[in-house]
Amino acid sequence: MTFEETVQNVKNGLKKLGLDLVGEFDVREYLSSDMEKIPRHLILMVCEKETALKLISNDVQMSVLFPCNITVKEVEDNTIIEVSIEDTDITWSSAKKKEIMEVAKNTKNILKKLLDTIEQQNVKL
Repeated sequence: MTFEETVQNVKNGLKKLGLDLVGEFDVREYLSSDMEKIPRHLILMVCEKETALKLISNDVQMSVLFPCNITVKEVEDNTIIEVSIEDTDITWSSAKKKEIMEVAKNTKNILKKLLDTIEQQNVKL
């Protein structure tokens, strides 16, 4: 699967899971003037309104921790495309509130479903 196909599959998977793509950050484009031969590396910022509302209503400071990040990057001499998800159990644990940790667990499970979907698509190719 190519980098572009993987990115498109991730975006399609986000829609199926009800997640909103609220931004993209192209790491290679950003660093290209400072580094040579940067592999393609895209950070997708995703959110879901109900989750954001739960976080903010439990702790207004949680706004600094969303949207969630998903990365798509070339690794292994640019021959392998890797998709990584944010581990919200860890990144949101600073709130130390039971309600937020429940939301974090649910969010992580949704993001894991995205990885499962991408893996299944890769096996079919």
